Amino acid sequence: MTYSKDEAQSKIQRLGELMITKRYDEAWTVASNLLAYFRAYGDVMPGSDYGVIDEVLRSFFSVNNQLDEVSMLAYGMGQKAVNTQL
Repeated sequence: MTYSKDEAQSKIQRLGELMITKRYDEAWTVASNLLAYFRAYGDVMPGSDYGVIDEVLRSFFSVNNQLDEVSMLAYGMGQKAVNTQL
């Protein structure tokens, strides 16, 4: 198998669609797949493709970390509310 710009584009598009529709668990799977693809073919893809895919992955993982932080904050706030007595 060789690097395919169309395949990389398809993976990026799918990741974007999942993020737009807030399907984060599925997006994680697609991002992981894209990362594996990136690692496998990064040394043979054109520099511009490399840069774009690298930026998409960095952005995704940054946003994913932020979502995890918000989720933990929401959980903590929920626990506090559950344990609040009037």
